[in-house]
Amino acid sequence: MDNFGYKHLMGLFWLFAVIFLALVLLLRFRKAKRKGTQFDLWVIRGAALFMWAWEGVKTVYMIRSESFGGVGNYPAFMLPLHICSMALYAYVIIGFKPGKLADFMKPFGFATMMLVTSLILVIPASSGILGDVPNWSFVSENIMPFQSFFYHGSLIFVPLYMVLSGFYKPKASDTWKALVVTFATAAVAFTANKLLLVTDFMMLEVGNGSPFKSMVEDQYALYVLLLGAIVALGTFILLGLFELGAMILKTKAPDVGAVVQR
Repeated sequence: MDNFGYKHLMGLFWLFAVIFLALVLLLRFRKAKRKGTQFDLWVIRGAALFMWAWEGVKTVYMIRSESFGGVGNYPAFMLPLHICSMALYAYVIIGFKPGKLADFMKPFGFATMMLVTSLILVIPASSGILGDVPNWSFVSENIMPFQSFFYHGSLIFVPLYMVLSGFYKPKASDTWKALVVTFATAAVAFTANKLLLVTDFMMLEVGNGSPFKSMVEDQYALYVLLLGAIVALGTFILLGLFELGAMILKTKAPDVGAVVQR
């Protein structure tokens, strides 16, 4: 199905409506009950488990479907080793294992995940997550599109919650941390591609879904550098924009102490 058709636009509408509602309810509850970091951790844990549950739904559906190599088959290319799949592991670490490693992974969990997810939701046809049904009817053929949209929606919800709650304060200087994690996951994906032979994790083998796919065969090094540069620049811009936004809001916020003295 094509991008920006009825199903795509309606999917974005209901998905962001759910994200907005969840953010409002959780942040209002957090403020009203004067909750802190521990509550934030529980929210991220819940989101991580929610994502793993949808990964389970996807796995069961594929094994029971004839569309993925026959009933009982689990195709290697659907293993959770794609760039968006890395959130399955990152949010578990951030939510369940707070500490130095979790803090190091926060920029990746915020900026890189939001960046790649936004691209996928803007052009979902490149990833095939819209399916073949032209609407969001509750039929078995729509299980995978619902799974994909709820899963990727979580990759928008968690970063926004992290920032709006104050759990993570974005800084452009954190870009290098996000890139270290990104390149580490890319190394894992590259290795898996070579071992399994039939995969294209993180678009590093065939380049499916990449606008630069034609470069893979003859200009692979340049292709990889280009992908890395796009991720690096996008991550830097996102972190910088949110850091700037926080500075502007802080500057415009009223001086509470001065108001009290008056």
